[in-house]
Amino acid sequence: MPRILEDPTWAVCLSFESDEWEFLRQSMIDAHLGAIPLTHEGATHRLKETWTRENNTKIAAWNAQLEQDQVEQEERDRLTQEEEDAHQVQREKEAEEQCKEVEKKKPKMNTFDPDRLIPTWIEPRPAPYAINKINSLEYIELNYFMVKGCREANADTSKSISQDTLTFTQLEDTIVIHPLAALRPSRTIRNNEDLSWEEMLQAKNTMLHFMAKSAVWPTANAESLAAFFVALELHPRVLQINGKKALLLYQSWARHKWFDALKRDEGFNIERIGEDLLQTLAEEVNKRVRDKEFDQVRFHATLNPKCAC
Repeated sequence: MPRILEDPTWAVCLSFESDEWEFLRQSMIDAHLGAIPLTHEGATHRLKETWTRENNTKIAAWNAQLEQDQVEQEERDRLTQEEEDAHQVQREKEAEEQCKEVEKKKPKMNTFDPDRLIPTWIEPRPAPYAINKINSLEYIELNYFMVKGCREANADTSKSISQDTLTFTQLEDTIVIHPLAALRPSRTIRNNEDLSWEEMLQAKNTMLHFMAKSAVWPTANAESLAAFFVALELHPRVLQINGKKALLLYQSWARHKWFDALKRDEGFNIERIGEDLLQTLAEEVNKRVRDKEFDQVRFHATLNPKCAC
């Protein structure tokens, strides 16, 4: 149905009694077939009744159109309100997320136990480089975990690099941000085989302690490495000449190979001492000791040509 553009409630009935409508009234009178003749007044009345009926039909259609417009407007208002509500919810959600992010970035301080006293000893603190190796499940020299090694490594790091200096490293397909100090080894660290037996025992205890604190080491792996050092301490070669040197060289070589094998998913039982390998390393150590003693004797003879030896 075409849309009604004009309001029929404002329409005014035509003046059918005027002279301009005489032709229509006369036509109605001439066409009338009733027993009672139709007068001009009667024709005028009929014309007005006809106009009124038609206008009432238009008014009904107009009112129906108004009602439909109202329904459609209410639907548009409802959709607009729903969209606005959805936008408001999204804005509130984004604001809440921003607040959470701001809250995360705020410095926080944990509470304290009023009954807990300060520790009575100072725990050795390895260099950030050593801690990073522990947390990365990688091989690390024992010297980092000696008291002296901790002191020297931290002093070297503090002098050279700010702890706040960051750098980027690539881990597979991911870029990771690390403190630069955590990636820089100390210049004063000695190789494992160059430590004394007592230094090795001291350092391995501290290393195992920080492995446990890291909470990233698998329990079985940490326990196996701890058992490996126990097996070295209890090995009968400890009592032999140069036995401790051989065991020191063995632990350095074995730990290197263990970490490399784990990366290839070919991990072996490090607790079980490889006696054949230990024997080979012991012979190498004995040869080094003999060569060193020979060089010392030769040097002494050079300084003292008349020496009886």
